[in-house]
Amino acid sequence: MPWAGDTRGQTLQDFAVGIGIFLIAFVFVLSLFPGLLTPFQSSTSGAERAQAEQVSTQMLNTLSEGSQTNHLNASALSDRLDDTEGDLLDRYGLPITANINITVETLNGTRNVYSTNNNIRDREVATSARIVTLDDSMPEAEECQPGCRLVVRVW
Repeated sequence: MPWAGDTRGQTLQDFAVGIGIFLIAFVFVLSLFPGLLTPFQSSTSGAERAQAEQVSTQMLNTLSEGSQTNHLNASALSDRLDDTEGDLLDRYGLPITANINITVETLNGTRNVYSTNNNIRDREVATSARIVTLDDSMPEAEECQPGCRLVVRVW
């Protein structure tokens, strides 16, 4: 006569295998969790973001004309962007290990009006962008009507 007290048929071995598989799957999911957030994290440091902000602020302070802080002298801007990367790093007090790219682009981003010579090459960069206008001293300044975007990238 069969024992009528337990009709489930689960043994201790079934329970141990089930819990073991659950724990292995749980540990596997937890090991993947840091990778889930990686696309949303920036690899740039706070120092690089501060450097990009510092350079854009200094450019606006030194190249602005008159009382309008975002109205830049186009010829002075062109001369500044013709400097070498080393000269730009010295001028803005950045470490020699840093890289910098300064671009003045149209508001829709389709064309660079002025740019430094160094390329970013698919890197994670710290960026600071400001809306600026240019005076009429250079022919390229006509492309900045009603305005352009000054973008400073540091990496």
